[in-house]
Amino acid sequence: MIDAPSHHVVIVGGGVAGLEAMLALRNLAPESARVTLIAPDEEFVYSPLSTGEPFSLTQVTRYSTARLAAEGGAQWHKDAVVSVDPGVGAVRTVNGEEHRYDSLLVALGAERQTALEPALTFADERSVPGYRDLLERLRSGQAHSVAFLVPRGVVWPFPLYELALMTGEVVRDEDLDVALTLVTPASAPLALFGRPAAEAMQSMLAERSVKVIAGNVPTRVTAPGRVLLEPDGYVLNADALVALPELRGPHLPGLPATSEGFIPVDEHARVRGLDDVYAAGDCTDFAIKQGGLAAQEADVAVGQIVARLEGRTVDPEPLVLRGVLLTGGERAYLHTSEREHADAVISGHALWWPPTKIAGRYLAPHLGMADERARLEREAADRGIEVEIPLHASGLRLHDIARELG
Repeated sequence: MIDAPSHHVVIVGGGVAGLEAMLALRNLAPESARVTLIAPDEEFVYSPLSTGEPFSLTQVTRYSTARLAAEGGAQWHKDAVVSVDPGVGAVRTVNGEEHRYDSLLVALGAERQTALEPALTFADERSVPGYRDLLERLRSGQAHSVAFLVPRGVVWPFPLYELALMTGEVVRDEDLDVALTLVTPASAPLALFGRPAAEAMQSMLAERSVKVIAGNVPTRVTAPGRVLLEPDGYVLNADALVALPELRGPHLPGLPATSEGFIPVDEHARVRGLDDVYAAGDCTDFAIKQGGLAAQEADVAVGQIVARLEGRTVDPEPLVLRGVLLTGGERAYLHTSEREHADAVISGHALWWPPTKIAGRYLAPHLGMADERARLEREAADRGIEVEIPLHASGLRLHDIARELG
């Protein structure tokens, strides 16, 4: 009889980092780690595609948390953690349960708060209806100008850049009388990726007649359609204001936190000052909040957990920043690495595989397989065939199943 895994890993959070960690443990330590996933949501929503939904260019996909957990070999508890007790190695939940752990990985993500009231805040798929309404106002002539605002603080600006580009594409293609302005605290849009990326972005915005005001922070809305920019002191007027949310950490009792609530971690994803406690993703104090980086941070944490189980040490791999920019035309792929310390590569062709928005080592291919399985199951259902296709059928690949279905 095979002994059950003895090392209990509790993962808090069912987002990108939590699911990536779960799948990494299944792949790297299936015989030694028992995994519990604590997450309140019944579905994992693939939110990065939400910016394309108002334009009918993409569709947000949803995945059953229960099914993902089962495929990842984890026990899922539909619950939320309210505190951590590192002294005894336990987490406590909303439902009054206590879960003991040998290793803890916190992957709670960040809270999204309105940064500029009453601007339309585009946070995720829940913001799609409001943006569709804005597009209708532009088409009907009820609004003739839009300002896209990147607020102060910790944000990932890609969604706003995408909205500006895709709206510019609509304005140009439909010959609308609409002026578009983008305001960013950065020295230039995509400056984070280096000069070639910034120049390419500048060209894409210019082609769509989007005016850029760089190096300024939209601090407050002084009146409807009027926003104050600092440090220039300029007041920008627009019929519609669109902003990103401001991010805040989870402030989880029992764990250290910055003034903004983020969990401080070292380069090994360990929570500073604590043993056997790790954190990954947007809940940490790492400055850049992005899904692909969240997955890599989860891989770093799992790498440390597995190394300790095997009695060895391991240095984390340098993080790689990958971004897919929806433009309304061809997608733009950007790639840069800590190791290279150089400007990013930008291309109209995929620079990694699968070429997904969230480039997780384990999560991306797993979701790709899940999408293919769902497609095959729909086709089978349309043909009146009752079939359940397992994601990891022994000795059977999905393309073999597809061939069998004809």
